[in-house]
Amino acid sequence: MLIYCPTFLILTGVNNTTKMNRILTAILIVFIFSCQNEKDTNSMTLKSERKRETDSTAVYKSEKKEHKNIKQPKKTIIRNLEIDTTKLFGLWTQDPTGPFADFYISSKSFNVADFDGEGIEPYIIDKNNITVFYGNLVHNGIITLTENDTLKIQWTGTDFETKYLKFL
Repeated sequence: MLIYCPTFLILTGVNNTTKMNRILTAILIVFIFSCQNEKDTNSMTLKSERKRETDSTAVYKSEKKEHKNIKQPKKTIIRNLEIDTTKLFGLWTQDPTGPFADFYISSKSFNVADFDGEGIEPYIIDKNNITVFYGNLVHNGIITLTENDTLKIQWTGTDFETKYLKFL
């Protein structure tokens, strides 16, 4: 009886070299296939990351094309009003039970409630159209309602009105 590598193997019999070769071959095959699977997993991850980058880039480019003539103003522009701004200005949320508001709009700025505090941007209201600049994107919408602590905006690219409630 020969004990070889006591942690893993106990070999008996006359033909120990053959058994050891088979075991080493099996370990190498498992190792090779496990490395190939890891490589496939990484390539799948990279493919999905590329797809996400492509999708977001396409959205950005389409929005950029749609609004290529609109430049972000240095200060808020409010003109030709068709809405009551006293009912528009304030703190707004889609979920009144949530812990924070979505945005704050005043006569000077549109402030998106974000984690880094860099959401303060000028905006444009022309009649009942609102143009909000946030990050590198331009968001257009039509304000359809500003009554009873309710604000409804139909944002470009959606088929529905987004309902906001005053955040108290």
